[in-house]
Amino acid sequence: MRVLRPLGWRERLWCLFLPARCLCCGRAVRPERLFCPGCVPALPKEPLSREFPLPGGGSLAVAACFPYEKGFRRTLHRLKFQEERALARPLGTLMAEAASSLGEDFDGVTWVPMSPQKLRRRGYNQSELLAKAVAKELGLPAWDLLEQVRETDTQHNLTRAQRADNVRGAYRAKGAALGKRVLLVDDIVTTGATLRACAQGLYGAGAQKVCAVCAANTAFSRREELPPAEPEEDM
Repeated sequence: MRVLRPLGWRERLWCLFLPARCLCCGRAVRPERLFCPGCVPALPKEPLSREFPLPGGGSLAVAACFPYEKGFRRTLHRLKFQEERALARPLGTLMAEAASSLGEDFDGVTWVPMSPQKLRRRGYNQSELLAKAVAKELGLPAWDLLEQVRETDTQHNLTRAQRADNVRGAYRAKGAALGKRVLLVDDIVTTGATLRACAQGLYGAGAQKVCAVCAANTAFSRREELPPAEPEEDM
């Protein structure tokens, strides 16, 4: 896994005001470092790979950078709930690297959308920030292909079956997806319900191929126990 990234002068200047921190433990690091030397030995050797079946046949391949735990969990909370939007750039570097493990040549990158109500409350969509960072790293266009057509409940309070029901038919893709090979971006994958619903929307609009990449993966209990109550783990 990459531990350094090239920085332009604007980003270096920004780090004078907001020092860079290790994405795993949060310790201060040099601006070009993604991780501190102490965290490097424990980094995953390969992206975390998952595959989810889609209704009607086929499957959705998903790559993720890290388990959703420990310091990396706090890093995503900083992006998602504490308005540290600049974290999307270094996270996008790692996600672009993970996307290469999917073995596909993509035409463009899109993201899991938010409902207008949630977007107004938060002020930004962290998945969109990540998708644009990934697209820049891969040299691909970032496309606004999906929209959420109805409000859904917060996923983290639901069982696996309830999550699938909650997002079924909640996302619609635009006609620009026709014939395209699309990389779908979200911050966290748990049961894959949201990603599958979005992939179905993209395939329904004529996409040729859809794969997904996320910053983190969190396993869901086989007994479908509820995960710990926390703010909005996934949309």
